[in-house]
Amino acid sequence: MSMEWPEPIRLSLTDCLVEAAVDFLFLLERGYDRRSALSLVTGRWKLSRLERLALYRCVFSYTTSKRRISKLTYLDDLAMLAIDGFNVLSTVQASLLGDTLLLATDGFVRDLSASMRKIRVSPLLASSLAITLSYLSRYSLEHVVIVLDAQVSRSGELASTARRLMERLSMRGSAVTCRKADTHLLRLSEDYAIATSDSVIIDKASRIVDLGGLLASRIAAEKVINLGGVISSRVAEVARLIAERASEAYEKDGD
Repeated sequence: MSMEWPEPIRLSLTDCLVEAAVDFLFLLERGYDRRSALSLVTGRWKLSRLERLALYRCVFSYTTSKRRISKLTYLDDLAMLAIDGFNVLSTVQASLLGDTLLLATDGFVRDLSASMRKIRVSPLLASSLAITLSYLSRYSLEHVVIVLDAQVSRSGELASTARRLMERLSMRGSAVTCRKADTHLLRLSEDYAIATSDSVIIDKASRIVDLGGLLASRIAAEKVINLGGVISSRVAEVARLIAERASEAYEKDGD
């Protein structure tokens, strides 16, 4: 395994990015196609690739956000947990690297490494796995399954490492590699809660744990930007300004 550590991915929460996020949310609420709305906002505000990715991964309509938040489940309430391996470990690894992390409008913490950094099995990812399992060992889980995407090189080695760590921690569980990890996780979702921040899985499963977000918030809370909260505050401010201007216009018409 390579010992090279990637450079941290940093995002600045500029006024331009906040305004772009508000516009994107407005278009989603108006029923615009997600990709079309994102392209429109990207061009209007001249967003960078990273800023565009932040909006795509972290800004959703109120209806979508509310529905996803309702699915969030506490580890204390669970007996069975299936983990979207590389999804969760990517977020944990991002927190160790000092990446910027975003608390999205749907209540999930997401990293920005998806299209900026190729996922690879490394000592750092193995450390992320050890941290994750050590944290889970504190809970009274009856069974834990880690599902890893077989297309990622050396995923089988990571699965073997996971099984050894579980045995050492006296955890009941397993780790498997699958060519269609998402499909396998959704099959498991009938009996297991799913640990992931993947939007496709969240929308189809009934019980979700933001395990990566929980760990990232403990490892590097200072790196987590509450983008959803910032957007809500700005939306409220814009609504107030519009109301004030409308009131002023009404008063002038009355005169």
